[in-house]
Amino acid sequence: MQLYYYVDKHAGYNDNHVVHATGCPFLPSDGARRFLGTFYTATAAIQQARKFYSSAMGCEHCCPVAVKKSLTTQHSVALKHMVQL
Repeated sequence: MQLYYYVDKHAGYNDNHVVHATGCPFLPSDGARRFLGTFYTATAAIQQARKFYSSAMGCEHCCPVAVKKSLTTQHSVALKHMVQL
């Protein structure tokens, strides 16, 4: 089943722009997100988002894609909650 995907226009921690699916509780407001399209997988949506923002990554809640191993657990949690460390 295809879902609608969006990317946050505002960079969070480490200048990452987070990709979200429709229905995600962390989905930014209409003015703070860019529509990416409909995709069958989060990976495809993230690839599309990287055409706009090279550091785009998936939301841990709605787009559970493997995170780079170089990120520590502390940074991973900060990304999930968009917290500035």
